[in-house]
Amino acid sequence: MKHSLVGIFSTLGLFVFTTLCSSNLYAEGAEKEQGWAINTTDKKTLYVAYWTHTPENCPGRSADGAKMLNKFWEGRKEAEEKGVKVLGAYVTVTEHDYYIIVEASDYSAVVEFFLPLVPSQTGKFAPVLTMDEWLKIMPK
Repeated sequence: MKHSLVGIFSTLGLFVFTTLCSSNLYAEGAEKEQGWAINTTDKKTLYVAYWTHTPENCPGRSADGAKMLNKFWEGRKEAEEKGVKVLGAYVTVTEHDYYIIVEASDYSAVVEFFLPLVPSQTGKFAPVLTMDEWLKIMPK
């Protein structure tokens, strides 16, 4: 059974790779379909980030934790120079959760911005659409 699953996933991976390579994702100029351009800076993506920690691991409980959190938050100035703009940031103090909304055209810059939280926090961020954008493209 193990070998057959490996074969299935290998075949699936090859199919996905072949499909991506044969598609026009890498087309130049006017051949690119709008919204499929790779590494462009003219289209920004919104991300909603969710980070949390345990009460025992709360940055507010130690000088080192507070320093880490301050360093992370001061990093938004450098992140903005790299194209990551913080649109909103919210904390549920008693729940130990952060919700941060950013806009960026470079996914790797978003990852870099959140790296200081990784050692002590658990989190994720997801690209999102505004409700107006979703309503324009949702199936009718």
